[in-house]
Amino acid sequence: MTERIPPELQTQLVKLQQLQDQLNRLLTEKNVIDSELREVNKILQELSQLPAGTTVYKIVGNLLVKTDKETIQKELDDRKEILELRSRTYQKQENLLRTQLEDLQKKVNELIAKYYPQSGGAVKA
Repeated sequence: MTERIPPELQTQLVKLQQLQDQLNRLLTEKNVIDSELREVNKILQELSQLPAGTTVYKIVGNLLVKTDKETIQKELDDRKEILELRSRTYQKQENLLRTQLEDLQKKVNELIAKYYPQSGGAVKA
């Protein structure tokens, strides 16, 4: 015979799963931002080795557009600033979600101990 999970515990387990899913989505987005930031930094490093006034090309859709080094460097510096801000924001959100997840895990473990004292098991995320 199967034992039913108490509604209180079931609700907390659903919340725990939702928090874990939210954290996973956030980490995926943060990895994309961090990857783009590394790419921008690499390009800026390469640009810094070119002499001033050098003609460079950038991809716009399916076209290569001729421009000067300074224009591209300004665009990339702006993009870098935005990416760094987003990365810091994601880091703060990640820390907050991890704290919430830990607190909820403790609560779920307490409920498990309350409803299933014989099991002694704990939930790990």
